[in-house]
Amino acid sequence: MHNLEIFAGKRVLVTGHTGFKGAWLSRILYNAHAEVIGVALPPESDSLYKQATKLKFANQKFIDINDRKKITKFIAQNNPDVIIHMAAQPLVRRSYRNPIETFQTNVIGTANILQAALECKNTKGVLALTTDKVYKNLEKIDGYHEDEPLGGTDPYSASKSASEMVITAWRNLAQIAGDKVIVAARSGNVIGGGDRAEDRLIPDLIRGFKAGTKVVIRNPDSLRPWQHVLDPLYGYLMVAAKILKGEKVLNAYNFGPSENSKLTVAKMSDLACKSWPNNLGWVHQPAHDSLHETKLLWLSSNRARTDLGWENLLNAEESIKWSIEWELEAEKSTPLSALDLQISRFQEMMR
Repeated sequence: MHNLEIFAGKRVLVTGHTGFKGAWLSRILYNAHAEVIGVALPPESDSLYKQATKLKFANQKFIDINDRKKITKFIAQNNPDVIIHMAAQPLVRRSYRNPIETFQTNVIGTANILQAALECKNTKGVLALTTDKVYKNLEKIDGYHEDEPLGGTDPYSASKSASEMVITAWRNLAQIAGDKVIVAARSGNVIGGGDRAEDRLIPDLIRGFKAGTKVVIRNPDSLRPWQHVLDPLYGYLMVAAKILKGEKVLNAYNFGPSENSKLTVAKMSDLACKSWPNNLGWVHQPAHDSLHETKLLWLSSNRARTDLGWENLLNAEESIKWSIEWELEAEKSTPLSALDLQISRFQEMMR
């Protein structure tokens, strides 16, 4: 997608707009002159949403997506052209502490959004984001494709796999009505400037760098799907654009990292340390609990490349470099300026 003209003047509802990916996506859409509508829980105090205090929305409201009555009313009042559903409880380790909350938000919350979309006459469709962890993970090196079996052993993965069943059910309801489409999008862990989530590698490293302390790494040998946040976001926008144009879309798309991004946690940590001046490095310390964490998980993005013409523009090393550069730029200028600078730079690469 070389331009975003299709979004100009369109009412785009982003659920989870106060989250990390939601804040990046909202800024991209705002710069494309879309009427961005946001609905989410109130932002956490150190979130990117809070850092970039001049993020602008045509309308926004802090509503729990589990509140069916309120979320249905808000969507009906704002009458969006398309919905990008990102709101979720996204953290694996938190899901062990709060499994019921995780299922409630990721499953019932998704059903509430999709049902509200069906009842909104102007809405052409919904792009519902899940995760690479919806697949039954056999720890294989080859990437999972969209038609492989789903699964999930931890509460987060299981809840997102269950949300895929919700997406399928409401897709069938939409097909009966005949006037809306519902598409699932799956990506892995993304990295990028401004992420402050708990128990994520890059945010943990950034916190350590800024505090002048060594960063504790739990699983240095684990292979992770490293991907800069802008790569899958533009994949999502390609799907949303096709929905707005009334073009044919498939039921689900993977937006995973490129093959040259298969790096271990240790390698990524080393790269981050090289990019941040005067840091104290990292140290391996195994977790004191027995919570399961995936060691290897990879996606095949062949469908997105073939059907959408999508591809990753940043490999893992470039992604970590951009993430560190964003943090340094945000300290030098402002987080909002850092957002706009990297969005503009990324769009230049797409031309």
